[in-house]
Amino acid sequence: MARGNTQYFRPVAAALRKGEVAPVYFMYGEEAYLVDSLIAQICQKFVGTVDKEINYFIRYAPDATLEDILALTAGAGLFSSRKVIVLKDYQNLRNPNGELLRKYLQRPDPEIVLIVVARVDSVSQAKYKILQEMALTVNLLPLREDALNEFIRSEFEQYQKTIASESVHALIYLVGEKIHDLKTEIAQVANYYQDKTHITADDIENVVGVHVSQNVFELTGAIAQKQLETSLFMLKNLLERGENPGSILFLLLRHITNLWKIRGFYQSGMRDEQKIREQLRIYPRQYQAYVKDLALWPLAQLNRAIELIDECDRALKSSQAKPEIVLDRLIVKLIDLN
Repeated sequence: MARGNTQYFRPVAAALRKGEVAPVYFMYGEEAYLVDSLIAQICQKFVGTVDKEINYFIRYAPDATLEDILALTAGAGLFSSRKVIVLKDYQNLRNPNGELLRKYLQRPDPEIVLIVVARVDSVSQAKYKILQEMALTVNLLPLREDALNEFIRSEFEQYQKTIASESVHALIYLVGEKIHDLKTEIAQVANYYQDKTHITADDIENVVGVHVSQNVFELTGAIAQKQLETSLFMLKNLLERGENPGSILFLLLRHITNLWKIRGFYQSGMRDEQKIREQLRIYPRQYQAYVKDLALWPLAQLNRAIELIDECDRALKSSQAKPEIVLDRLIVKLIDLN
């Protein structure tokens, strides 16, 4: 596979199955499962059995610098002629030594695979340029609908279970599209229904963390009604139950965005509930809750709410503030809109 161009998960995975391993990979994207999956496949093809600190070395920026990583490229593994070196969170490095990196990339060691990972959606900054030019760049986008559906079915098959299309849609609606979250919930469903071979939408609803989605409905209603103490209390409960701040924000954004889209359909004259649900992939039992909330959110406020949630998402990823403080500030700003 040629370096200097951008590839995606499926073709890179297909090349690895054929034994085609590049000397240097630059992977970026928010889907951690896909990153770890490709790293595991690279290790299996290149070194076989992984032994940490012998033929497999993983470091995290900014605790490790480029100098630390390139020092590991000096010589073969302790008991192996080959080794895989991984630097994660490259986005956290400030002013990395680009010339030192370029020197290695010009003549990479054939007995080493170097993998650099950045948890970012965009690689337009200057520090990524050398990697994009000289490494095999892999954009790890979230799985598209058909691939995501296939993934869910294959996961259930590992538990000797089948799942209906409606059940797949329900699972994605309630959990989201993050593979790690889906794997966790699939395992819970499979373990709960050990004696069932076919999983229905009702089964999904009974087990999956539907309370999180429902509480986000309640939270947006409390925000629209300017119930600050209630809203902050609901958020606190979600966090104390161990819900991921990013997942809460994702559900909140999805809720507000769906309200915005439904209002757009209504303003264009579209009132067919089934068509709207199909186009937005809204689970039928949730549609009426959206319609109820719609009266509380004028279009201008929905537009600004989406902007504020986007700002909060960036703050969660880059700010040193605690996630609960960032989310509290968001709640206050959203209430000020209403």
